[in-house]
Amino acid sequence: MENIQRILSIDGGGVRGIIPATILAAIEERTGKRISELFDLIAGTSTGGILALGLTKPDPQQPEKPQFSARQLCQLYQEKIPLIFQDPQSWWGNLIGPKYKSFALQAVLKEAFEECRLKNSLSHVLIPCYDIEHRVPYLFNSRLARIAPEHDFQMRDVALAASASPTVFHPVRFPRAGIAGRQICLVDGGVFANNPSICALSESKAENANNQKSIFIVSLGTGKSHRTLSDEFVSLWGYVQWSVPMLELVMESNSECTHQQMQYLMPNTSYHRVQVELNDMSAKLAIDDASSKNLKALKQCADKFCSEPKNLEAICNRLLLLSECRPGSFIG
Repeated sequence: MENIQRILSIDGGGVRGIIPATILAAIEERTGKRISELFDLIAGTSTGGILALGLTKPDPQQPEKPQFSARQLCQLYQEKIPLIFQDPQSWWGNLIGPKYKSFALQAVLKEAFEECRLKNSLSHVLIPCYDIEHRVPYLFNSRLARIAPEHDFQMRDVALAASASPTVFHPVRFPRAGIAGRQICLVDGGVFANNPSICALSESKAENANNQKSIFIVSLGTGKSHRTLSDEFVSLWGYVQWSVPMLELVMESNSECTHQQMQYLMPNTSYHRVQVELNDMSAKLAIDDASSKNLKALKQCADKFCSEPKNLEAICNRLLLLSECRPGSFIG
């Protein structure tokens, strides 16, 4: 069989991460295999980065297997996200500081990832962030973490940096690789790569520069709404009115632009974009609406998509075919 690298890309989207988590759970259940077994490289931005790390964290009791299934991560989203996005700053407070304190987020990440390090991920993991101090992208890369200690960090710290959306959480400081006493200041990579497909494609090309492999990419969005911003009102907006929808608008336009580029770069048979339509009017695009009503609506949209066998049939069949020649498969 042709040597093909299997890539999974997961968009950012805050609480909407429950959508790709649900889709990945359906893929695991239909194939009988864990995501870390089905994909060689997993790239994730923001909430997608947390999923990428969670799906590849080894089980302390059986290090060759992942600790969490996608279904378990889906359940964790429903249980823990309301804790993370509680007690927001007032509107006035958010004008001069982040909307949320990060203590609850840090506690959730510490409980989930414990002392596990990036180099221990079961698949190759890529997490884009942005260094606001030096104005350059910074990609956490488990391939580099395995060969260079200065690129290795605790998974929980990587997840914290991936979650640091501007205006929502504080930026996160890290030691700067290879330079003693220097630091980088990171925010969520959604500011430039909310859809990390191209980052993953570039990493694959760099990793296999001397041994070009064919590539199969599955790119998961975090939901698409068709609600419009009416020009009748938007044309009158200033800074205050735009400050609320701007983050979601930047993330969504970023993701869709990348998707269009990927369609030109990859053959149809080698690139699959999965985007759930948020037809339920109670499902919100806001990245921090952790109300039980919104989480339930988002989950229902994802469940409805997964209930149509044809929506994931081609992806699951191809992944099973590609995994047949891989050693060490397991079901669980």
